[in-house]
Amino acid sequence: IQLPYDLLKKGRILSYGLADIFPTLSYPILKNLDIHLIDALYAKKHLLSSELLGDNATIDTILKLVYGLQPELIDTDEELLGELLRIHYSRIGIDELSAKRLIPALKEKPYLKNWPVEKLVKDSKAFYDFLQERWPLYLNHKQKDEIFDSNNVKQPFRIPGPAILPFGENRIRPFIDNLFVEGILKPVATDTPEKFLNSWEQCGIIVHPEIRKQARIAQLSKLVEAHIPSEESDYRQWQDFSLLWAELSMLVEIEGNAEDLQALYEMRKFIDDRFSEWLSQSFKLLINLSPVEPVMVHHVHRMLERHFEEYPNCNLALIVIDGLSLSQWLNIRHYFESNKAPLKFRETAIFSWVPTLTSISRQAIFSGKIPINFGKYIASTSQEEALWKQSWEEKTQIMRGALYYQKAIEKSNPQEILHSLDSLRTPIVAGLVINIIDEIMHGNLLGSGGMHNMIKLWLEQGFLEMLLDELTKRGYLVWITSDHGNIECEGKGRLSGEGILAIGRGERARMYTSENLRDVAAKKSPFGCKWKPIGLPEGYYPLLATGNSAFISEREKAVSHGGISIDEVIVPLIRVERN
Repeated sequence: IQLPYDLLKKGRILSYGLADIFPTLSYPILKNLDIHLIDALYAKKHLLSSELLGDNATIDTILKLVYGLQPELIDTDEELLGELLRIHYSRIGIDELSAKRLIPALKEKPYLKNWPVEKLVKDSKAFYDFLQERWPLYLNHKQKDEIFDSNNVKQPFRIPGPAILPFGENRIRPFIDNLFVEGILKPVATDTPEKFLNSWEQCGIIVHPEIRKQARIAQLSKLVEAHIPSEESDYRQWQDFSLLWAELSMLVEIEGNAEDLQALYEMRKFIDDRFSEWLSQSFKLLINLSPVEPVMVHHVHRMLERHFEEYPNCNLALIVIDGLSLSQWLNIRHYFESNKAPLKFRETAIFSWVPTLTSISRQAIFSGKIPINFGKYIASTSQEEALWKQSWEEKTQIMRGALYYQKAIEKSNPQEILHSLDSLRTPIVAGLVINIIDEIMHGNLLGSGGMHNMIKLWLEQGFLEMLLDELTKRGYLVWITSDHGNIECEGKGRLSGEGILAIGRGERARMYTSENLRDVAAKKSPFGCKWKPIGLPEGYYPLLATGNSAFISEREKAVSHGGISIDEVIVPLIRVERN
C-alpha cells in the first residue's frame, strides 16, 4: 500500500519482526513457523528463557510450549500413543523442523524401537490407518480374555509396528471413542458382540444399523454442541469444527428421522448465527494471511506452486467440484470407502470468498488472486481458462503447451480427458471443473437429503472414481476443492429495484452498483445483511440473505448459495492418493 507523502513525512515508522518479539529465540527457526504456531508461542511468551537459545534449544522450546511435547518423558507405548492421539486429533500439525528434532529423540527409546515413529508423527492418515489395523486384534484378545503380548501376534500389517495397542487405558479411551463417533475409525465385526454390551468398546463394533445410527447421531450431536467455537475463536477452530459439523449434517440428512432433522435445523440456526457474527469481524484478516497451508480458496494456487517447485517433474491436477459442500464431500468419500476404491484422502477445510458465488470464488481459485484483481471479469467465468494459464506462466517456468483447463468435464468420458492430457508436454498442470453438483443443486426440489441421494446416483455412474483412479495411476498429484457450498433455504420475498447487478441467481446474494442503492434495498428486507465489499472491485455492494432465508417467493424451497452460513463458506480441500 502506498501511503500519502505528508503522512510518511510527519509520521514515525515502527517496525516489528520476529526477532524483536522473541529476542532470545533463533530467528532462522521462527521464520519457518506458520502464523498460528507463532500465535501459540506468543501466548506462552512469559515462559520463555531469558537466555539466548540456539537452533536446537529453540526447537525444544517450541516442542514443549506449542505442542506440549517433551521427548524425554515419553518412554512407553501408552505415553507415545497418547501424545500421537492428542496431536493428530487436535489437528495441530507438527512443523518440519520440530518433527526432524522429535523423531530421532523418540527412535532412541529402547521401548519404542518397533514403532514407525517417522510415519506416525508426520502423517495423520497413516496414524489412523495404523490404529484401524490394530483395533480388531485388541477386540479379539479382549473377548478371549487373553494376556496382551505383541510377540505372540504373527500378522502382517500394511503399517508396521506393535500389534497390540493399549486402547483401554484411561488417557487413550476418550480419543478412540470420539474417533469412532466422528467416522475417522470404522467399527468392525466380532464373533461375540454380546461380550461388549454396555462396554466402552461398543463404539467400535458393528451392531444393528438402526441402533448404531441413532447412537452415532446422539453422540455426534453432543460432540458438536461441546465444540461450537466462540466469537473469539480463531479460523483454525472453525475449520476443525466444520469437519465435525459436516459429519453430523451428512448423517442426519441421509438417515435421520423427522425429530433428528428438526434438532439439526435448530442447531444449524445457532451455529450460523455464531459463525456469521465471527466471519463479519474476521473475514478481512483471513484474506491477508500468508500461511504455509491454504486458509482461503485463492491460497490453493500458491500451494500448488510450492508442490511444483518441490516436484518439478510431476504432473499436477486440480479438480474443482462446483458447489460441493463439506457434508456432500463426506458422502462421496464414504461411497468410495464402501466400494473399496483404491484411493485415500487427506481432508482439510478452507474458506470460500464472500459472497459465495461461482464467478467470484472459482475465479479466485484458478487465478490465485483476490477478486479485486480480476474485477472486470467478476460477473462470469468466461476468462477462467485465461486466468489459470496466465497465473502459471507468470509465477513458474512452465510452458503454455503443458497447461490444461476444461470445465463441465463430467459431460465427457474420462478416457477422452486423459487422452487430451497425454498429448501435452510434461510436466502437466491441469485445471478441471465438475459442474454436476451445482446443476443438481439448482434443479433440486427435495432439499439437502435429496442432494445426497442424487450425488450418490451420479457416483454410481463411475465417472469420478475412474478419473481419480487413472490420474493417480499415472502419478499425478491430485487435489479436489470447491468454490462454495450450499444450504437448504426458504423464500422470504423477492427484491426489485435499481442498481442490481446480474451475478449468479440472486437467491442468497444480491449485488448493487452503489452503497446507497444497496442500503435502500436492505430497508425493504429485514432478513438482508449489508456485507462490506472486502476484496471486491469498486461498484459491487453485496446484500446477503441471513439464516436460511432467500430472496425468492415466500415459502418457496430451494438449495442455494451466496450467503455466509458455515455450509456455504467452509469448503473441502482434499489431497487424493493411491491406497
